[in-house]
Amino acid sequence: MHQEILQGWRIEAASGEMLDCSLVVPTYRRPREIVRLLDALPGLATGNSPELPREVVIVDGSPDRDVEDAVSKWAAGRALPFTLCYVRCPAGLTRQRNAGIDASTAPCVVFLDDDAIPCAGFFREICAVFDGDPDHCIGGVAGCVVNELNSPMSWRWRLRYWLGLAPSVEPMHYHPSGTSAPSSRLRPFLGVRPVDLLPGCCFALRRDVFSRHRFSAFFHGYSQGEDMEMSLRVGQDWYLVSCGDARAFHYPAPGGRPHAFSKGQMEVRNRYFIWKRHVPRPALVDRARFWLDIAFCVAFDFGAFLLRPWHVHRLSHALGLIWGAIQCRLHPPIYAEPRPEQQFAIAWRRLCSSQNPA
Repeated sequence: MHQEILQGWRIEAASGEMLDCSLVVPTYRRPREIVRLLDALPGLATGNSPELPREVVIVDGSPDRDVEDAVSKWAAGRALPFTLCYVRCPAGLTRQRNAGIDASTAPCVVFLDDDAIPCAGFFREICAVFDGDPDHCIGGVAGCVVNELNSPMSWRWRLRYWLGLAPSVEPMHYHPSGTSAPSSRLRPFLGVRPVDLLPGCCFALRRDVFSRHRFSAFFHGYSQGEDMEMSLRVGQDWYLVSCGDARAFHYPAPGGRPHAFSKGQMEVRNRYFIWKRHVPRPALVDRARFWLDIAFCVAFDFGAFLLRPWHVHRLSHALGLIWGAIQCRLHPPIYAEPRPEQQFAIAWRRLCSSQNPA
């Protein structure tokens, strides 16, 4: 496979004992969120035990330099407690995550969204799960998003359960009807428990996984559902677990998200692709549930628009869902995964924290 050359720079850590893991953060036009995340990391190292990853890799798909300027300004003059890496990459979440895999070096790779904030002990608990598995049976560890635990369920989800469209499965498990439970149904817990799905905003994968699997290039741009598809694929070869002690907050940022019509179209197309790939022969009841659930989501959006006609995004989203469903019926999405190989080579510039990467 031809490797794409990406430009990047590194600032080596000043000192300190670090965990043997890499943090990869894909971002797109969110300089404030990136700086907030970077500000939070040094504060995690308050005890005597290692608390921080040995390297933080920011993979930027922005067309401008706002994120790079914000990161370089943040690093200027600091004695960094980890190696800070910046990579400029063409936009696309799965593409940026794969670039982060190739840019990082540690045996454990942690993925955080740029609008997530880890709590104290987050990285230590993730690494402890992998370190406590000498046979390398565990391939992925999910973090626990504490501000989503036991939260009120939306009316959309309540009606889906009341109508029987959403099956009664535990959160982070996948049902043959192509549905999983909302994270709001999660309850706080300690230790680890088996799961099918890793949350896209905070999870970790063992580097061994990437010798067999990469994030699928089927997903483009915002890439909703790519974490679900990758989880189901990795789960065929390794165990996946959720760690209740690896806690983080997630504050979904409004920026960098697609138009409502495109989002609706993508939701159906991606959901259908994942369902057909991982449930190739669903039962009749599961097929009915899948399409009735899509129809319900369309009706719900139309109803919300009729109640508040100034919320035009509801109408756009409903039309996107309809168009996505038509596309899936006429031209079902199919994608053959290429052999997993290193896709990117990084042309690094090594800097000290007093230098300006610009």
